[in-house]
Amino acid sequence: MISHGILKHSVLMGTLDTQSVINPRGAKLKRNIAADLLLTALIDAFSILVIFLLMNFSSNGEILFMGKNMELPKAHLTDVLERNPVIKVDEGKLYVENKVVTADSITAELLELRKKYQELHPGEAFPGIATIQADRRVKYDYLNQIILAMNQAGYSDIKFAVVVK
Repeated sequence: MISHGILKHSVLMGTLDTQSVINPRGAKLKRNIAADLLLTALIDAFSILVIFLLMNFSSNGEILFMGKNMELPKAHLTDVLERNPVIKVDEGKLYVENKVVTADSITAELLELRKKYQELHPGEAFPGIATIQADRRVKYDYLNQIILAMNQAGYSDIKFAVVVK
């Protein structure tokens, strides 16, 4: 037998006592409301978390990684960002698809990207679309050099990464 102590109290008033149909003391079956409330609150919290993640997840286009000092130009008329090669001007450095290049070697790098595209998509016409991501304070002369290099490599449809006003 179980002595009259804490062990007897924990056996008779434990989780088995409230979940069992046969109650050793003959009392009515009691249901623990606190467990239902905790489960409901947990489900609500997870529902809110899922909705938050779905609303903040960008499934179209690519995410452009910007430096902390980069400020994109503002525009009224914009379009949805598509997956294209990205030429980025950040803190005086020039990147083609996150690879550092110089102003002299940008044409060769873009021609290499075009060659890879034609190998992956044989028989398809080359679209010639690229995106420039640059700070709004970058000088026109520098951007013009990049645009001329892109035209030499066959990229005739040039898009700029902007922020919607």
